[in-house]
Amino acid sequence: MNKTKINSKQYAKLFLLEAISFLLIFSFVGAYIYFSYIRSVQDNSDQVLNSMVTRVQKDSETNIKQLTIPGPNSSTKGQNSPSSEGSANKNGSLSRPEGSGQDTIYFDKNGNIVNFYSLGLRIQTYENLYKKISGNLTSVQTIQMGGSYFRVRLIKLKKPMTVVYNVNTSFGKIRIMGKAQYVAVVYSLDSERYNVSAFRTVLFWTLMFAAFLSLVVSWFVTLRVMKPIMQSWKQQQDFVNNAAHELRTPLTIIQNKLEDLLRQPTKSVASVSENIVVSLSEVRRLNQLTSDMLTLAKTGSNMTKLDPKTVKINNFIKEVVEPYSEIAEAANKKFTEKISVKGNMTIDTRRVHQLIVILLDNALKYTDDKESIELKASRDKNNLVIEVSDTGRGISNEAKKHVFDRFYREETSGNRDTGGTGLGLSIAKWIIDAFQGKITVSDNSPRGTIFKVVLPQLKITKEK
Repeated sequence: MNKTKINSKQYAKLFLLEAISFLLIFSFVGAYIYFSYIRSVQDNSDQVLNSMVTRVQKDSETNIKQLTIPGPNSSTKGQNSPSSEGSANKNGSLSRPEGSGQDTIYFDKNGNIVNFYSLGLRIQTYENLYKKISGNLTSVQTIQMGGSYFRVRLIKLKKPMTVVYNVNTSFGKIRIMGKAQYVAVVYSLDSERYNVSAFRTVLFWTLMFAAFLSLVVSWFVTLRVMKPIMQSWKQQQDFVNNAAHELRTPLTIIQNKLEDLLRQPTKSVASVSENIVVSLSEVRRLNQLTSDMLTLAKTGSNMTKLDPKTVKINNFIKEVVEPYSEIAEAANKKFTEKISVKGNMTIDTRRVHQLIVILLDNALKYTDDKESIELKASRDKNNLVIEVSDTGRGISNEAKKHVFDRFYREETSGNRDTGGTGLGLSIAKWIIDAFQGKITVSDNSPRGTIFKVVLPQLKITKEK
């Protein structure tokens, strides 16, 4: 399976995981909102029914209920109309805001509607109501009648109630009486069902938009999350491949030299000293390589932490760079130092020492005879500024982009002959990042390279 297929599968798995997670969250939130809304609508209707039940129970104490049915020429609108039955007014009649969907229906002991005059045309809707609810006298029910839904509560009166109609007609007032044994309070759910339907439609399209948005967000999040993962995976693959390549060369040399020694068992040590020297040199290179690889392995974890110490920075840097005057002189190169930093600074002395050594070793490797290396150290407020410059081979613009990559060495400059592993600058970059500092690479004039490092001063935290 090639690398592209592996990457595609990783992207697809993470994308599906995030998309499904978003969809489940939106679905749960949508369902919670919807059922909470339904519950609130039902609770509201039940509150209205309870208030109507309380009113009926209060009216039943008088054992008589007077209903005034206005005639066609009545000037009273909305108070005593057949479609507006509700709370009692001053003269004992019932009034209800028109169109509120509330009705109180009185039944005799046989289930016949007693107050049919006050119901008007709605009597056709309620004619079978008693049969549908007479089996349950304790709870509120939802019943469908005439294509509409109602919340209904049936009450059995302790004593029969006399219902009196005062019907206003063009011939005068007519008085009609009836006996009620049961009372049903009814609340129409038509407007609520319309609102619920509209709310469901809005919620559905909102969730559809949220689902589409979740897919888009999941895709971009996947790309963003997978980018460093794939980059880290690529670095790991490159690291393994490069490490295997770097280890193979010295091991092959050592093997060849040892086999050559085995073929000459009678020769003296002096005569085969060249093979021994080369083998020891490669062993040292392997030790350095494994040490650098171990250091880089720690950079990806929390195994290595900075150890802040307060030192006289001027004396510390001089001690670090002091051996390089002799090393440069022995290699027929010129080394100069300009250390103009005073006072105390809090740094990790071991890591800064390692950083300076890497930069100076790198400068010495890539400069030829009679060329020069210079180290400058200064202080910018609370920052330590270290600058290492040389007049060596220089670094191309393309190589500057990869100079801190692991095992990277510019092939065109003959860098393979220097014996380096390509890990030094990677370690230097890690040290600088640990300090939250920065490093820049630029060309020296007339030729060569300048590495400039800025390290902020560390803070010492007291252990509790």
